[in-house]
Amino acid sequence: MEQLTILMDYTICYSSKAAPEMTDEVLEQIFQTTQKNNRKKGIHGILLYGMDNFFQVLEGDKNVLLPLYEDVISNDPRHIELFEIINKPSSMSVFSSYDSKFNIVKTVEELENIKSYLRQHQVNSTAGKIHRLLNPFLL
Repeated sequence: MEQLTILMDYTICYSSKAAPEMTDEVLEQIFQTTQKNNRKKGIHGILLYGMDNFFQVLEGDKNVLLPLYEDVISNDPRHIELFEIINKPSSMSVFSSYDSKFNIVKTVEELENIKSYLRQHQVNSTAGKIHRLLNPFLL
């Protein structure tokens, strides 16, 4: 009998503060590692950094996201004061069609592109919440 893999749509969103010893080199390493690893695991989302704060949205298979968040992200000493915003099943991915990859947002222009995308694809309450959270982030 053929076994089917069922992917559960799941969303985790959090914010955190960069550890006091954060350097540009460490930050760039975080961006590169996040993008590479999340693409491999089929995770969609965004990672923002500004004013010594991180904001991340992760979307994908619950069985991939929960261990990543609980075992890796939550215990990463490169950030502190992690605040969980969303951790729940979602009926539809907000970022699955956004360039079909995990996105690192480093500029105000990139942030505006994300906000425009969210306005155009307002498909569920999660998209609305994420849009409101992005408003003050880099501006």
